[in-house]
Amino acid sequence: MIKIELLSETNFCLESLDSYDRKHNVNKVYRRIDGEYTLVECKYIEDWDLNKKRSVAKQISSDDYITYLALENDKVIGFIGLLKKLNGPYMILDMMQVSSECRGQGVGRKLFEAGKEEARKTGAEALYISACSSEETIAFYKAMGSELTSNPIKEIAEDEPFDLQMICPVFVFDSTSRENELRKKN
Repeated sequence: MIKIELLSETNFCLESLDSYDRKHNVNKVYRRIDGEYTLVECKYIEDWDLNKKRSVAKQISSDDYITYLALENDKVIGFIGLLKKLNGPYMILDMMQVSSECRGQGVGRKLFEAGKEEARKTGAEALYISACSSEETIAFYKAMGSELTSNPIKEIAEDEPFDLQMICPVFVFDSTSRENELRKKN
């Protein structure tokens, strides 16, 4: 049975991601062409070596993050890392991963819902996501209710120029009027 838990010293250590399978075969990505996002072929494999896994483990367990884990038999099969410090009306979803063998089973949805609930608790109005431009990643975030933002956070967008900048409101409302309201606050 899969459990979603807040990361703590009892369920996570720096070696907890050592056997984590990050592998993602990317075939198509979104690129901005003539002002519109278009899917283009771009084949590559995303994966993490042991040093990267330990670096990520250290990062998501730091005091800067609120991290939820997806655990199956006490093994990490996914996580969502949120930056504690709000950026205007946004809580930044900095990292979200589901182990390759567990994708398509609702784990990402459960983690994302935990992230939205955490954002609500902290008073954020939306999650801000600098999303990998792969076809599957963007499809997932759109299915969760995220949309491209017309008002990206400049530093984040510049740091990851191929990522798509998205927001996901954490309360239910009309998305067009909400985007305008969030833009005014920034």
